[in-house]
Amino acid sequence: MRIAWFTPYSSKSAIARFSAAVVRDLARQETVDLWYPRTGDALAAEVHSVSFREASEVDPEKLAAYDLLVYNLGNHLPFHREIYEVSRRFPGLCVMHDFVMHHFFAAYYLEHLRRPQAYVAVMKRFAGARGAAVAAEILAGRRPGVWETDEVIRYPLFEEAVRGAHGIVTHSEFFRRQVEAVSPAPVARLYLPYELRPVKSVLSRQELGVPESKLLMITIGHVNPNKRVPSVLQALAANRDLLERIVYVVAGPCEPNRLAELEAIISRHGLEGVVRLAGYVEEEPLQAYLRHADVCINLRFPAIEGASASLVEEMLHGKAVIVTDTGFYSELPDDCVMKIRQEHEQEDLTSALRRLVTDAGLREAVGSRAREFAEQHFRADHYAREFLKFAWDVRSARPLLELADRVAGELKCMGVTAEMQIVDTISRECEQLFCAGPEPWTGSG
Repeated sequence: MRIAWFTPYSSKSAIARFSAAVVRDLARQETVDLWYPRTGDALAAEVHSVSFREASEVDPEKLAAYDLLVYNLGNHLPFHREIYEVSRRFPGLCVMHDFVMHHFFAAYYLEHLRRPQAYVAVMKRFAGARGAAVAAEILAGRRPGVWETDEVIRYPLFEEAVRGAHGIVTHSEFFRRQVEAVSPAPVARLYLPYELRPVKSVLSRQELGVPESKLLMITIGHVNPNKRVPSVLQALAANRDLLERIVYVVAGPCEPNRLAELEAIISRHGLEGVVRLAGYVEEEPLQAYLRHADVCINLRFPAIEGASASLVEEMLHGKAVIVTDTGFYSELPDDCVMKIRQEHEQEDLTSALRRLVTDAGLREAVGSRAREFAEQHFRADHYAREFLKFAWDVRSARPLLELADRVAGELKCMGVTAEMQIVDTISRECEQLFCAGPEPWTGSG
Protein backbone atom coordinates (compact mmCIF):
# COMPACT_ATOMS: atom_id res chain seq x y z
CA MET A 1 0.00 0.00 0.00
CA ARG A 2 1.24 3.47 -0.86
CA ILE A 3 0.17 6.14 1.66
CA ALA A 4 0.23 9.94 1.55
CA TRP A 5 0.32 11.15 5.17
CA PHE A 6 -0.77 14.80 5.52
CA THR A 7 0.24 16.42 8.81
CA PRO A 8 1.49 19.60 10.38
CA TYR A 9 5.26 19.25 10.68
CA SER A 10 6.22 22.32 12.66
CA SER A 11 8.59 21.72 15.55
CA LYS A 12 5.98 23.48 17.72
CA SER A 13 3.27 20.91 16.94
CA ALA A 14 2.60 17.86 19.12
CA ILE A 15 0.82 16.33 16.12
CA ALA A 16 4.04 16.69 14.14
CA ARG A 17 5.90 14.63 16.74
CA PHE A 18 3.08 12.08 16.71
CA SER A 19 3.30 11.84 12.90
CA ALA A 20 7.08 11.49 12.89
CA ALA A 21 6.88 8.48 15.21
CA VAL A 22 3.93 6.80 13.46
CA VAL A 23 5.23 7.33 9.92
CA ARG A 24 8.60 5.89 10.88
CA ASP A 25 6.90 2.63 11.93
CA LEU A 26 4.41 2.60 9.04
CA ALA A 27 7.31 2.94 6.60
CA ARG A 28 8.78 -0.32 7.88
CA GLN A 29 5.79 -2.13 6.39
CA GLU A 30 4.42 0.09 3.59
CA THR A 31 5.47 2.99 1.36
CA VAL A 32 4.67 6.27 3.11
CA ASP A 33 5.27 9.81 1.92
CA LEU A 34 4.98 12.72 4.34
CA TRP A 35 3.04 15.75 3.04
CA TYR A 36 3.06 18.92 5.12
CA PRO A 37 2.38 22.66 4.85
CA ARG A 38 5.62 24.62 4.67
CA THR A 39 6.30 26.59 7.87
CA GLY A 40 10.07 27.09 7.95
CA ASP A 41 10.56 25.16 11.20
CA ALA A 42 9.85 21.61 10.09
CA LEU A 43 11.09 18.56 11.96
CA ALA A 44 13.62 16.31 10.27
CA ALA A 45 11.81 13.67 8.18
CA GLU A 46 12.88 10.01 8.12
CA VAL A 47 10.82 9.24 5.00
CA HIS A 48 10.32 10.91 1.64
CA SER A 49 8.52 14.20 2.23
CA VAL A 50 6.67 16.77 0.14
CA SER A 51 6.07 20.28 1.43
CA PHE A 52 3.53 22.70 -0.02
CA ARG A 53 2.61 26.29 0.71
CA GLU A 54 -1.08 26.15 -0.20
CA ALA A 55 -3.63 23.43 -0.85
CA SER A 56 -3.99 24.61 -4.44
CA GLU A 57 -0.39 23.56 -5.12
CA VAL A 58 -1.12 19.89 -4.45
CA ASP A 59 -1.07 18.01 -7.76
CA PRO A 60 -4.12 15.72 -8.26
CA GLU A 61 -2.11 13.43 -10.52
CA LYS A 62 0.45 12.83 -7.78
CA LEU A 63 -2.26 12.02 -5.25
CA ALA A 64 -3.89 9.62 -7.69
CA ALA A 65 -0.80 7.42 -7.41
CA TYR A 66 -1.53 6.65 -3.74
CA ASP A 67 -3.73 3.89 -2.39
CA LEU A 68 -4.67 5.90 0.69
CA LEU A 69 -4.71 9.59 1.62
CA VAL A 70 -4.47 10.29 5.36
CA TYR A 71 -5.29 13.69 6.87
CA ASN A 72 -4.34 14.64 10.42
CA LEU A 73 -6.80 17.29 11.57
CA GLY A 74 -6.81 19.40 14.73
CA ASN A 75 -8.35 22.54 16.15
CA HIS A 76 -5.54 25.03 15.36
CA LEU A 77 -6.20 26.86 12.08
CA PRO A 78 -2.60 27.89 11.23
CA PHE A 79 -1.39 24.27 11.41
CA HIS A 80 -4.35 22.56 9.74
CA ARG A 81 -5.99 24.94 7.26
CA GLU A 82 -4.21 23.76 4.13
CA ILE A 83 -4.53 20.10 5.13
CA TYR A 84 -8.26 20.53 5.63
CA GLU A 85 -8.65 22.21 2.23
CA VAL A 86 -6.82 19.33 0.52
CA SER A 87 -9.09 16.86 2.33
CA ARG A 88 -12.16 18.60 0.91
CA ARG A 89 -10.86 18.24 -2.65
CA PHE A 90 -9.53 14.69 -2.29
CA PRO A 91 -11.35 12.71 0.44
CA GLY A 92 -9.45 10.12 2.42
CA LEU A 93 -8.98 8.80 5.93
CA CYS A 94 -9.13 11.45 8.68
CA VAL A 95 -7.15 11.13 11.89
CA MET A 96 -9.04 13.37 14.31
CA HIS A 97 -6.97 14.86 17.12
CA ASP A 98 -9.61 17.13 18.66
CA PHE A 99 -13.23 16.49 19.56
CA VAL A 100 -14.06 20.20 19.47
CA MET A 101 -13.20 21.76 16.11
CA HIS A 102 -15.28 24.91 16.64
CA HIS A 103 -12.26 27.19 17.10
CA PHE A 104 -10.90 25.97 13.75
CA PHE A 105 -14.10 26.53 11.81
CA ALA A 106 -14.94 29.86 13.45
CA ALA A 107 -11.51 31.16 12.45
CA TYR A 108 -11.73 29.50 9.03
CA TYR A 109 -15.07 31.04 8.04
CA LEU A 110 -14.94 34.33 9.94
CA GLU A 111 -11.26 35.29 9.65
CA HIS A 112 -9.75 33.35 6.75
CA LEU A 113 -12.60 33.18 4.23
CA ARG A 114 -14.47 36.18 5.70
CA ARG A 115 -17.76 34.45 4.95
CA PRO A 116 -19.87 34.86 8.10
CA GLN A 117 -22.94 33.30 6.47
CA ALA A 118 -20.93 30.13 5.87
CA TYR A 119 -20.34 29.98 9.63
CA VAL A 120 -24.09 30.35 10.20
CA ALA A 121 -24.71 27.61 7.63
CA VAL A 122 -22.36 25.11 9.25
CA MET A 123 -23.90 25.80 12.67
CA LYS A 124 -27.33 25.17 11.19
CA ARG A 125 -26.18 21.98 9.45
CA PHE A 126 -25.11 20.32 12.69
CA ALA A 127 -27.14 22.13 15.36
CA GLY A 128 -30.33 23.03 13.52
CA ALA A 129 -32.25 26.26 13.95
CA ARG A 130 -30.81 26.75 17.45
CA GLY A 131 -27.24 26.61 16.09
CA ALA A 132 -28.07 29.10 13.34
CA ALA A 133 -29.64 31.47 15.87
CA VAL A 134 -26.60 31.26 18.14
CA ALA A 135 -24.27 32.01 15.21
CA ALA A 136 -26.42 34.95 14.15
CA GLU A 137 -26.37 36.38 17.68
CA ILE A 138 -22.57 36.09 17.76
CA LEU A 139 -22.24 37.91 14.44
CA ALA A 140 -24.59 40.64 15.67
CA GLY A 141 -22.48 41.13 18.80
CA ARG A 142 -25.30 40.10 21.13
CA ARG A 143 -23.33 37.27 22.72
CA PRO A 144 -19.67 36.18 22.97
CA GLY A 145 -18.33 33.55 20.61
CA VAL A 146 -19.20 30.11 21.93
CA TRP A 147 -15.55 29.13 21.36
CA GLU A 148 -14.73 31.43 24.29
CA THR A 149 -17.09 29.64 26.69
CA ASP A 150 -17.87 26.18 28.07
CA GLU A 151 -20.89 26.17 25.72
CA VAL A 152 -18.56 25.19 22.89
CA ILE A 153 -18.96 21.55 23.91
CA ARG A 154 -22.55 21.73 22.56
CA TYR A 155 -21.31 22.76 19.11
CA PRO A 156 -18.09 20.79 18.49
CA LEU A 157 -18.32 20.96 14.66
CA PHE A 158 -16.01 17.96 14.21
CA GLU A 159 -18.83 16.71 11.98
CA GLU A 160 -17.79 19.18 9.30
CA ALA A 161 -14.20 17.94 9.38
CA VAL A 162 -15.16 14.29 8.82
CA ARG A 163 -17.93 14.94 6.29
CA GLY A 164 -17.27 12.73 3.26
CA ALA A 165 -14.30 10.95 4.85
CA HIS A 166 -13.62 7.37 3.73
CA GLY A 167 -12.59 6.39 7.26
CA ILE A 168 -11.95 8.06 10.61
CA VAL A 169 -9.49 7.37 13.43
CA THR A 170 -10.03 8.72 16.94
CA HIS A 171 -7.86 8.33 20.01
CA SER A 172 -10.59 7.74 22.58
CA GLU A 173 -13.75 5.70 22.92
CA PHE A 174 -15.94 8.67 23.78
CA PHE A 175 -14.91 10.42 20.56
CA ARG A 176 -15.35 7.23 18.52
CA ARG A 177 -18.95 6.98 19.71
CA GLN A 178 -19.59 10.61 18.79
CA VAL A 179 -18.21 10.08 15.28
CA GLU A 180 -20.12 6.85 14.68
CA ALA A 181 -23.35 8.66 15.48
CA VAL A 182 -22.91 11.07 12.56
CA SER A 183 -20.74 9.35 9.94
CA PRO A 184 -21.39 6.27 7.75
CA ALA A 185 -17.64 5.72 7.33
CA PRO A 186 -15.78 3.03 9.28
CA VAL A 187 -14.35 4.37 12.55
CA ALA A 188 -11.51 3.05 14.73
CA ARG A 189 -10.16 4.03 18.13
CA LEU A 190 -6.40 3.68 18.44
CA TYR A 191 -4.31 4.60 21.48
CA LEU A 192 -2.48 7.89 20.93
CA PRO A 193 1.24 7.07 20.69
CA TYR A 194 3.87 9.29 22.24
CA GLU A 195 7.64 9.09 22.62
CA LEU A 196 9.65 11.00 25.18
CA ARG A 197 11.99 13.48 23.57
CA PRO A 198 15.71 12.86 24.20
CA VAL A 199 17.47 15.62 26.12
CA LYS A 200 21.22 16.07 26.39
CA SER A 201 21.06 17.34 29.94
CA VAL A 202 18.43 18.17 32.52
CA LEU A 203 18.44 21.44 34.43
CA SER A 204 18.65 20.93 38.18
CA ARG A 205 15.92 21.94 40.61
CA GLN A 206 18.26 24.68 41.78
CA GLU A 207 18.58 26.01 38.22
CA LEU A 208 14.78 26.01 37.98
CA GLY A 209 14.54 27.88 41.26
CA VAL A 210 12.73 25.02 43.04
CA PRO A 211 14.10 24.21 46.52
CA GLU A 212 14.96 20.58 47.19
CA SER A 213 12.78 20.74 50.30
CA LYS A 214 9.63 21.53 48.30
CA LEU A 215 7.33 19.28 46.29
CA LEU A 216 7.01 20.48 42.69
CA MET A 217 3.49 20.54 41.20
CA ILE A 218 3.05 21.55 37.56
CA THR A 219 0.43 22.33 34.96
CA ILE A 220 1.78 22.56 31.41
CA GLY A 221 0.44 23.84 28.10
CA HIS A 222 -1.63 26.82 26.98
CA VAL A 223 -3.43 28.22 30.01
CA ASN A 224 -6.94 27.89 28.62
CA PRO A 225 -10.06 28.18 30.82
CA ASN A 226 -10.78 24.47 30.56
CA LYS A 227 -7.52 23.63 32.36
CA ARG A 228 -9.13 24.82 35.61
CA VAL A 229 -6.10 26.66 37.00
CA PRO A 230 -8.30 29.02 39.09
CA SER A 231 -9.81 25.93 40.74
CA VAL A 232 -6.34 24.71 41.68
CA LEU A 233 -5.45 28.12 43.14
CA GLN A 234 -8.64 28.16 45.18
CA ALA A 235 -7.95 24.65 46.50
CA LEU A 236 -4.45 25.71 47.56
CA ALA A 237 -5.78 28.84 49.23
CA ALA A 238 -8.26 26.73 51.22
CA ASN A 239 -5.53 24.34 52.42
CA ARG A 240 -2.89 26.66 53.73
CA ASP A 241 -1.09 23.97 55.72
CA LEU A 242 0.08 22.54 52.37
CA LEU A 243 1.60 25.78 51.13
CA GLU A 244 4.89 25.45 53.02
CA ARG A 245 5.51 22.11 51.34
CA ILE A 246 4.98 22.91 47.64
CA VAL A 247 5.86 25.02 44.63
CA TYR A 248 3.19 25.14 41.91
CA VAL A 249 4.39 26.09 38.42
CA VAL A 250 1.99 26.87 35.58
CA ALA A 251 4.12 26.55 32.45
CA GLY A 252 2.47 27.75 29.26
CA PRO A 253 1.44 30.85 27.34
CA CYS A 254 -1.49 32.80 28.73
CA GLU A 255 -3.64 35.55 27.22
CA PRO A 256 -3.32 38.94 28.98
CA ASN A 257 -6.87 38.96 30.39
CA ARG A 258 -6.53 35.46 31.75
CA LEU A 259 -3.09 36.22 33.16
CA ALA A 260 -4.51 39.25 34.99
CA GLU A 261 -7.31 37.08 36.40
CA LEU A 262 -4.84 34.50 37.74
CA GLU A 263 -2.53 37.15 39.17
CA ALA A 264 -5.49 38.69 40.98
CA ILE A 265 -6.41 35.34 42.56
CA ILE A 266 -2.80 34.77 43.61
CA SER A 267 -2.58 38.23 45.16
CA ARG A 268 -5.94 37.97 46.90
CA HIS A 269 -5.00 34.71 48.62
CA GLY A 270 -1.34 35.52 49.30
CA LEU A 271 0.01 32.74 47.05
CA GLU A 272 2.90 34.73 45.53
CA GLY A 273 5.59 32.65 47.21
CA VAL A 274 3.95 29.35 46.21
CA VAL A 275 2.57 29.79 42.67
CA ARG A 276 4.71 30.69 39.67
CA LEU A 277 3.11 31.70 36.36
CA ALA A 278 6.05 30.87 34.10
CA GLY A 279 4.44 31.76 30.75
CA TYR A 280 5.88 30.17 27.61
CA VAL A 281 8.75 27.87 28.59
CA GLU A 282 11.47 26.71 26.21
CA GLU A 283 11.99 23.01 25.62
CA GLU A 284 14.96 22.52 27.96
CA PRO A 285 13.38 23.97 31.12
CA LEU A 286 10.02 22.41 30.24
CA GLN A 287 11.59 18.96 30.14
CA ALA A 288 13.34 19.71 33.42
CA TYR A 289 10.05 20.67 35.06
CA LEU A 290 8.58 17.37 33.88
CA ARG A 291 11.55 15.35 35.11
CA HIS A 292 11.53 16.95 38.57
CA ALA A 293 7.75 17.18 39.07
CA ASP A 294 6.25 15.30 42.00
CA VAL A 295 2.63 15.90 40.98
CA CYS A 296 1.16 16.90 37.61
CA ILE A 297 -2.24 18.58 37.37
CA ASN A 298 -3.93 17.92 34.03
CA LEU A 299 -7.54 19.00 34.60
CA ARG A 300 -9.88 19.52 31.63
CA PHE A 301 -13.45 20.73 31.62
CA PRO A 302 -14.95 20.76 29.17
CA ALA A 303 -12.76 18.15 27.48
CA ILE A 304 -12.30 19.41 23.94
CA GLU A 305 -9.44 17.12 22.89
CA GLY A 306 -9.74 13.66 21.42
CA ALA A 307 -6.94 12.53 23.76
CA SER A 308 -4.05 14.26 25.54
CA ALA A 309 -0.41 14.11 24.48
CA SER A 310 0.60 16.08 27.59
CA LEU A 311 -1.03 13.50 29.85
CA VAL A 312 0.61 10.60 28.02
CA GLU A 313 3.97 12.35 28.37
CA GLU A 314 3.44 12.83 32.10
CA MET A 315 2.48 9.18 32.49
CA LEU A 316 5.56 8.05 30.58
CA HIS A 317 7.62 10.11 33.01
CA GLY A 318 6.05 8.08 35.81
CA LYS A 319 4.25 11.00 37.42
CA ALA A 320 1.20 11.02 39.66
CA VAL A 321 -1.35 13.00 37.65
CA ILE A 322 -4.63 14.58 38.72
CA VAL A 323 -7.24 14.61 35.92
CA THR A 324 -10.91 15.43 35.46
CA ASP A 325 -13.12 12.36 35.19
CA THR A 326 -14.41 13.15 31.70
CA GLY A 327 -13.83 12.23 28.05
CA PHE A 328 -10.55 10.45 27.30
CA TYR A 329 -9.41 10.87 30.90
CA SER A 330 -12.32 8.77 32.19
CA GLU A 331 -11.12 5.83 30.09
CA LEU A 332 -7.81 5.50 31.94
CA PRO A 333 -7.60 2.90 34.72
CA ASP A 334 -8.59 4.36 38.08
CA ASP A 335 -5.32 3.29 39.70
CA CYS A 336 -3.13 5.06 37.09
CA VAL A 337 -4.36 8.62 37.69
CA MET A 338 -6.26 10.55 40.36
CA LYS A 339 -9.70 11.39 38.94
CA ILE A 340 -11.70 14.47 39.92
CA ARG A 341 -15.47 14.58 39.50
CA GLN A 342 -16.37 17.89 37.89
CA GLU A 343 -19.56 18.22 39.95
CA HIS A 344 -17.42 17.84 43.11
CA GLU A 345 -14.32 19.59 41.81
CA GLN A 346 -13.19 21.46 44.92
CA GLU A 347 -13.93 18.56 47.27
CA ASP A 348 -12.17 15.95 45.12
CA LEU A 349 -9.29 18.25 44.21
CA THR A 350 -8.62 19.04 47.85
CA SER A 351 -8.66 15.33 48.72
CA ALA A 352 -6.30 14.42 45.85
CA LEU A 353 -3.87 17.23 46.64
CA ARG A 354 -3.74 16.39 50.33
CA ARG A 355 -3.20 12.69 49.68
CA LEU A 356 -0.48 13.19 47.09
CA VAL A 357 1.36 15.93 48.95
CA THR A 358 1.44 14.03 52.23
CA ASP A 359 2.00 10.47 50.97
CA ALA A 360 5.21 9.82 49.03
CA GLY A 361 4.35 6.14 48.71
CA LEU A 362 1.07 6.97 46.98
CA ARG A 363 2.82 9.32 44.55
CA GLU A 364 5.30 6.60 43.68
CA ALA A 365 2.64 3.89 43.29
CA VAL A 366 0.32 5.95 41.06
CA GLY A 367 3.24 7.17 38.94
CA SER A 368 4.64 3.67 38.54
CA ARG A 369 1.29 2.27 37.38
CA ALA A 370 0.87 5.22 35.03
CA ARG A 371 4.23 4.55 33.40
CA GLU A 372 3.50 0.84 33.04
CA PHE A 373 0.14 1.49 31.37
CA ALA A 374 1.56 4.19 29.07
CA GLU A 375 4.52 2.10 27.96
CA GLN A 376 2.21 -0.79 27.16
CA HIS A 377 -0.46 1.10 25.23
CA PHE A 378 0.76 4.45 23.86
CA ARG A 379 3.26 2.98 21.39
CA ALA A 380 3.96 4.00 17.81
CA ASP A 381 4.67 0.44 16.64
CA HIS A 382 1.31 -0.79 18.00
CA TYR A 383 -0.42 2.19 16.43
CA ALA A 384 1.15 1.53 13.02
CA ARG A 385 0.13 -2.12 13.08
CA GLU A 386 -3.49 -1.39 14.04
CA PHE A 387 -3.67 1.54 11.65
CA LEU A 388 -2.72 -0.63 8.68
CA LYS A 389 -5.37 -3.21 9.60
CA PHE A 390 -7.95 -0.46 9.68
CA ALA A 391 -6.65 1.04 6.43
CA TRP A 392 -7.51 -2.18 4.59
CA ASP A 393 -11.03 -2.03 6.09
CA VAL A 394 -11.36 1.51 4.81
CA ARG A 395 -10.31 0.51 1.31
CA SER A 396 -12.85 -2.32 1.36
CA ALA A 397 -15.66 -0.01 2.47
CA ARG A 398 -14.93 2.71 -0.08
CA PRO A 399 -17.15 1.34 -2.91
CA LEU A 400 -20.18 1.33 -0.59
CA LEU A 401 -19.49 4.89 0.59
CA GLU A 402 -19.06 6.13 -2.96
CA LEU A 403 -22.30 4.43 -4.00
CA ALA A 404 -24.07 5.94 -0.99
CA ASP A 405 -22.86 9.40 -1.98
CA ARG A 406 -24.13 8.98 -5.53
CA VAL A 407 -27.48 7.57 -4.42
CA ALA A 408 -27.90 10.36 -1.85
CA GLY A 409 -27.24 12.94 -4.53
CA GLU A 410 -29.82 11.43 -6.86
CA LEU A 411 -32.42 11.15 -4.08
CA LYS A 412 -31.87 14.78 -3.14
CA CYS A 413 -32.43 15.83 -6.75
CA MET A 414 -35.69 13.83 -6.69
CA GLY A 415 -36.86 15.65 -3.56
CA VAL A 416 -36.59 12.59 -1.31
CA THR A 417 -36.25 13.38 2.42
CA ALA A 418 -34.73 11.30 5.23
CA GLU A 419 -38.05 10.20 6.75
CA MET A 420 -39.37 8.60 3.52
CA GLN A 421 -39.61 4.80 3.36
CA ILE A 422 -37.55 4.66 0.17
CA VAL A 423 -34.43 5.66 2.12
CA ASP A 424 -34.63 2.57 4.36
CA THR A 425 -35.39 0.35 1.37
CA ILE A 426 -32.36 1.55 -0.60
CA SER A 427 -30.13 1.25 2.49
CA ARG A 428 -31.11 -2.42 2.89
CA GLU A 429 -30.49 -3.11 -0.80
CA CYS A 430 -27.03 -1.53 -0.61
CA GLU A 431 -26.15 -3.56 2.46
CA GLN A 432 -27.18 -6.81 0.80
CA LEU A 433 -25.24 -5.92 -2.33
CA PHE A 434 -21.94 -5.03 -0.63
CA CYS A 435 -22.08 -6.76 2.74
CA ALA A 436 -22.84 -10.40 2.00
CA GLY A 437 -22.28 -12.83 4.84
CA PRO A 438 -23.71 -13.52 8.27
CA GLU A 439 -22.06 -10.43 9.84
CA PRO A 440 -22.35 -7.48 7.46
CA TRP A 441 -20.17 -4.45 8.01
CA THR A 442 -21.92 -1.98 10.35
CA GLY A 443 -19.60 0.98 10.14
CA SER A 444 -17.87 0.37 13.49
CA GLY A 445 -14.13 0.14 13.88
